[in-house]
Amino acid sequence: MKKKLLEDALSQVGDDHIREAATYKKRRLAPWFGAVAAVLALAIALGIFWPGRTKETPPQANPGVYTLCAPNYPILSPYPADEADYEAYTKWADSQKALRAPEGYADSLDGFFDRTLSLLLGKAEGQNKVYSPLSIYLALAMLAEITGGETKAQILALLGAADQAALRTQASQVWKAHYHDDGLSTCILGSSLWLSDNYSYIEQTAQTLADDYFASVFRGDLGSDEMNEALRAWLSQQTGGLLDAYIEDIQMEPLTVLALASTVYYQVQWTEAFREENNTQAVFHAPGGDRTETFLNRSSTTAAYYAPEGFQVTGLYLEDRSTMWLFLPEEGTTPEALMAGGQPWAFLTGEKDPEGVTLNLSLPKFDISADTDLVEDLKSLGITRVFDSTADFSPLLKEEDGGYVSQVRHAARVAIDEEGVTAAAYTLILRDAGSMPPPREVDLVFDRPFAFVIQSRDGLVLFAGVVNEP
Repeated sequence: MKKKLLEDALSQVGDDHIREAATYKKRRLAPWFGAVAAVLALAIALGIFWPGRTKETPPQANPGVYTLCAPNYPILSPYPADEADYEAYTKWADSQKALRAPEGYADSLDGFFDRTLSLLLGKAEGQNKVYSPLSIYLALAMLAEITGGETKAQILALLGAADQAALRTQASQVWKAHYHDDGLSTCILGSSLWLSDNYSYIEQTAQTLADDYFASVFRGDLGSDEMNEALRAWLSQQTGGLLDAYIEDIQMEPLTVLALASTVYYQVQWTEAFREENNTQAVFHAPGGDRTETFLNRSSTTAAYYAPEGFQVTGLYLEDRSTMWLFLPEEGTTPEALMAGGQPWAFLTGEKDPEGVTLNLSLPKFDISADTDLVEDLKSLGITRVFDSTADFSPLLKEEDGGYVSQVRHAARVAIDEEGVTAAAYTLILRDAGSMPPPREVDLVFDRPFAFVIQSRDGLVLFAGVVNEP
């Protein structure tokens, strides 16, 4: 990835795997990989971060912040440097296999992805829009764990879960299946619960968040400078510094009873990198006027290309077996209208019949971000009770105080270049006290607003967005 993005991120630290390992061709590691390894080694020595650690403290040593519960992270074996080392391959493959979820484990989330893609991306209104359904899902799953009655029922309905036990199992499977940092690809998930010293809590619920949602549980004087600094530092660390512009103004108030946070940091290379020498300067027709942008270019006879009615689609493959799908609506149709109509999700979940073409792809490099207040969006999706004084937090709080969720903030950023994708997201929920033949050739040029979805190998949507201005 771009050196700048990667330097920003340096602070963050199936049964077919064994068969695949035996014939695996050598992955091309970026030239900065050794430098990253050196920084990560320093991070290990300082106890800052490394997958597999069993203890976590707030990002900055702070006597006013106490760790109540810490998760036990999965052990991840590194991708072997020596590809002739079958034993190392087997160890790596076994660690990957241990985190795999059963087939169909996330099928019940189709409705959640469909509704949020249509709602959140359907109102971009000519602006860039990006979000992480994965981050929002994990935050809402934790919120369901600490609520009860109708408050919980509304969250379960949106997430398509039959009951809390089913959601707890699914959330744990989602977390483990998408958590990887093996030197080949990175998808770091983070969860945390922040509790006020002024309240008594049911300890078993906090421990459940640590055990099943891999959440770190902290306690202190919410609203104090120390706690606000610790929360911002934790969010920044977990997102590799990519979202600091949206994190710097986050603060809890003295009335804040608890905060839930979910983060995603994602950095993966294309399986087939773009060549920088093929880059061109070309015009992108943005809603606000034409602009000259740097375009990535390549031709392929094996690219996935589809042309459903009303739009064109291609897929770019990533080293973790995820796919970035790119949707170009027909002339006269905006990407937000396309997403609002639900056609992209219908395409992603339906049968796909690629056309055999030589695809001449031209795609602008982009780096987009957005900060979204999710309160009204969640209300429109059926989650209303948690935002008023009838909210039920009895699974976590020992006493009622008429409190409610006052804020749900979500920020995300996705950037692509010749090497691959770097992305990050956080979701923050604050709960306050208070009331209330030779194939034909196709030229696919993304020179006007378009949409994208990054879909994991399990079919879950990691990130999605609308690019109106690269």
